[in-house]
Amino acid sequence: MIRSSPHFKKKDYKMQYWKNFKNGKMERLEDSQLEKHPEKLESLQSKGYVRVMSETDDSAYSKPKKRKPKKKKK
Repeated sequence: MIRSSPHFKKKDYKMQYWKNFKNGKMERLEDSQLEKHPEKLESLQSKGYVRVMSETDDSAYSKPKKRKPKKKKK
């Protein structure tokens, strides 16, 4: 029987990918890091980093579009 620790948060943290196209460097940050240290985001942007979709996809980040539920036909 596995019990979860009372200190474990059930919040699902997502990874963010930031790339500097001038030197090709990639930074990976979890949302939890940005919640604790919001100055990291400002620092990355001031250094010329741009948020990208993933490590392998250099296209600019865009929020996922919300899907409208399909209406059932009668």
